[in-house]
Amino acid sequence: RLALEKKLRDALAEIEHALQKCEAGTYGLCDSCGQPIGQARLEALPQANLCLRCKVRQASETKGAR
Repeated sequence: RLALEKKLRDALAEIEHALQKCEAGTYGLCDSCGQPIGQARLEALPQANLCLRCKVRQASETKGAR
């Protein structure tokens, strides 16, 4: 149950971050590099805050840190 609650809290935080970016006029821009996030990625995951390149880099760094 705790894992599910954490997952829901994390999802809500991502959505709230995306809404803040909409208000700031930066929705669709990568939080890491500032480049546009691909339209297909945003359609599949509207709360995405990283472009695919930065997301792949983050995932590989996280995997390497384990």
